[in-house]
Formats: sequence, C-alpha cells, structure tokens
Amino acid sequence: MSLVEDVRDRFTGRLTPATVHSKVFWKAVESLARSPLNRPQWKADRVSLTYFIKSTREAYLGRGPVVWCNLLVPSELVIGMDCIPFYPEMAAAVVASAGLAPRFIDRATEVGFSQDACSYHRCMLGCAVDGFMPRPDLLLAVNYPCDSAPLSFSYVSDLYGAPEMVLDVPLPGREEGNALLAAELEEAARVLSGFSGYNDSRMRKGLAEAIELSNQTLAYLHEIEELRKRDDCTLDGKDAMGGISVLSGSMGSRAGKDYYRLLCEELKQRGCAGEDAIRLMWMHLKPWYSQGLFDTLERYGARLVCEEYTHSCWEPMDPRDPFTSLAAKVGGHFLVGPVERRASYLASLAEEYRLEGAIHFNHWGCRQSCGGAQLVKQALQEKGIPTLILDGDCVDEREYQEGQISTRLEAFLESLR
Repeated sequence: MSLVEDVRDRFTGRLTPATVHSKVFWKAVESLARSPLNRPQWKADRVSLTYFIKSTREAYLGRGPVVWCNLLVPSELVIGMDCIPFYPEMAAAVVASAGLAPRFIDRATEVGFSQDACSYHRCMLGCAVDGFMPRPDLLLAVNYPCDSAPLSFSYVSDLYGAPEMVLDVPLPGREEGNALLAAELEEAARVLSGFSGYNDSRMRKGLAEAIELSNQTLAYLHEIEELRKRDDCTLDGKDAMGGISVLSGSMGSRAGKDYYRLLCEELKQRGCAGEDAIRLMWMHLKPWYSQGLFDTLERYGARLVCEEYTHSCWEPMDPRDPFTSLAAKVGGHFLVGPVERRASYLASLAEEYRLEGAIHFNHWGCRQSCGGAQLVKQALQEKGIPTLILDGDCVDEREYQEGQISTRLEAFLESLR
C-alpha cells in the first residue's frame, strides 16, 4: 500500500489523462517502487510489483498489443501471443486503494450507468470515459463469473473503436462443451496472433511456452496451498488476496513462476506461528481501501488461512494441446455454472483447511456473489462451519459502514472462542 500512497501523494493534485500516459509518470512510479522505503510484506511481492508496473507501463505507453481481460480469461493465451494483458477490474482495485474511486464512480453515474451496478465496473468505466485507461486493441471477456464484463467491455469497445470477443463457456456436464470452448479459444488466439504477426507455428510455440511456465508455476502454488493447511501458516489472507492479480494476470510468465517460487521458499523459511489462531476462510473479495476488518481479526487472534479466489482449481495442462487444455482450465472453474457448484467447492475447502469459521463479503452490485451467499452459507453450516455474511463495497468506500461491520465481526469472533 505504501507505493500506492506515495504515488497518490505525489500525483493526485495534478492527475490528468496525459499524466498517466506519460513516460515521466511511469519513471516516477518505478523509482518509488525501487525505494528502500517501499518494503513489501513478502520478497515475492517485489517480483509481482515489478512485473505489473512494467506490464501496465507498456500498456499505457502503447508498446505492444493491449488486451483487456476479465477474471477468467486465461493469461497464458494472451502472454503466449506476446500481447499485454490488462485487467481493468484489478485497475479499479488500485484506484480504490489510492482513494480515487468515488471520483470515477460518480463520473460513470453522470454518463448514465446505474448506481446498482458493480462498482468495480463503474469505476473502470468512469476511468475509461475520462481517458485514464490504456487504449485496447482487443477486449476479451469470459461470460463468467458474471455478465458485467461483457457488457462493460461492449461499451468500451464502442468508446475506443476496438473489437470485442466474448468466450461463451458452456454449462458444465455437456459432452461437447470442452470442444466448443476450445474452438472459441483457438479463434481468439488467431486474432491475437494477427496483432503479434505470428504464423501458425509461432502461435503454437508461444502457447506451448506459456503453458509450460504455467505448469511450473502451478506446482509451486500447490506447495503453498499445502503449507497453508498447516497450523497457523504465516501467510495471512489479507496479504494473500493481493496475489489474486498474480493468479489471474501472470500465469504463463516467468514473473508468475518466480513469484510463487519465492513465496513458497519464504513460507518454508518462516515456518508456522503456532496452533492458537482461529482458522477462517474469506469468500469473495476484500475492500481495497480499508484495513479495519483485518485489524479486528488480528486483535481476536483469528487468521484467514484460505480465500475463495486465491486457489488453483485446474490440473496441469498439455503444451501440445493448448486449446483443449485452456478450455478445461476455464470450464472447470468453480464459478462456472450453477451456484451449487461454487457452494460445494467452498464446502470442500472448509474440510481441507480445517476451518472454524468463514466470512462472506457481499460486494454491493455483485449479483453472482450476493445472490449465492445464502446457499454458500447453508453448505458451510451443513459442514458445521459458522458463517458470517458482511454487506459492503470493495471499491466505493462511501458504501462501507466501519462501525456496523466491526460490531458484527466482533460478535462473530466472540462466538468462535
């Protein structure tokens, strides 16, 4: 957070679209990131920070084909084609952590977007309308976990005059589903290879290299997941949730592999803190502007030992059959299909991680998450896991009631003692 605060303090007063598209701005960001005062919690964090600053800089300066993606677009597909993946939902989280989200959310409202819509997307759309986003060459969306991304990307497609592609994932259980999705992914790859000037042979080589790196990364991630099942692993959820961007946006890159390798090594070196913590799971995402919730958890001796969105839920892929493999990765995600699939997956995590409780953060405007919260709670309670549902907003701090949420959280934690 210190880097975001430094950038905010230096640039907020004179932040314009020209600023964020300038070389001077990105040189300043890189300089602040290298500063000894910017001390990340984990050594691996410096790897991910360097990677995402570089990738974002290249996108804003137009130094390669820029592909806007939502959460479930496999980054191996984009990275393997030597394009720059840009995840605007993650950009909205950074904007929120800098305290700038209300400005852009209000801008989206001014141009007609509903206040009931997801604030990740309203923030992103406000940024795009005012020229604060990198110009896309392609907008590539998966129709899960929600329809906000395809709809938002459609608007941005018109705004920038850039093409949009939507990967329509078939419902689970359909025999022909994986082949249909594989064909869609191949079509997307050919569009991306056109931006990069790749022929068929170079396209397949790029995908094979990205998938091989992804497989190596997955092995380290599996090790980390096993380490976190131990008693009071030193990696807490408030830090682990920062890795969502790594899991979504850097699989298939060397930086992604280095991040998980270093994190795995450091977890082994630090060992475990003991057996006394209350073991909790966090579901959906966290508010990016406030740490009050996590201060309360720490005060009550509770630790987030797992989170919904930081897990691998796919098997190693075959570099020789990239599209079938990527289709299996996307289609096999627990967020694809009916909410019962998500609930069952989270209940299985509860058993694996020996949970004593779970917290579901209901992000305002997220139909997928809020709509399934009660079914998820029921599935966990059937496993004997007390579950707290908290209502708030991950991006718009004006919709976050600190006092009310803290009171409910404290009462929940008291009940677990």
